[in-house]
Amino acid sequence: MKKWFVLILTIIMATIVVGAATIYYQGNHPMSKAKSEAIDIAKSETDLKEVDNFYWYNGKETYFTVTGKTNKNKSIIVIIAKKGGKTTVIDADKAISEGQARSMTREAKNPEKILESRIGMDKKVPIWEVAYQEKNGRLGYHVITLEDGEYIRDIGNI
Repeated sequence: MKKWFVLILTIIMATIVVGAATIYYQGNHPMSKAKSEAIDIAKSETDLKEVDNFYWYNGKETYFTVTGKTNKNKSIIVIIAKKGGKTTVIDADKAISEGQARSMTREAKNPEKILESRIGMDKKVPIWEVAYQEKNGRLGYHVITLEDGEYIRDIGNI
């Protein structure tokens, strides 16, 4: 009787582990696939050799961004439109960093917490979109230009 209990318990635990792994894989598959495809496009369009970050931006259109270093050790930002695959390449030295974008959001909005940052395009302008949690617990988005941090808009109290 004890052996059957242990066997059934082991089968149940294995089923839970396999189920959780399957759900995790299915949930992350679109992100992994988009990242892989974006890196392939960035490498084919530029001389990108080393990838630092990947961002997925959903605005009026969807953009995937890959940051990294070229063969000449130059830092670049490659923004790829999901629709049509058009790429925009920016010298990272001529853009504000993610840390600067977060800092500017903290100064402008005084949020409870910065949640995440992503690079995208808005009306053909490269942007940082910084998501934050307001003091009242609501969600907000602070949008600034990638190149100089100029304010574009803020969407708050969501």
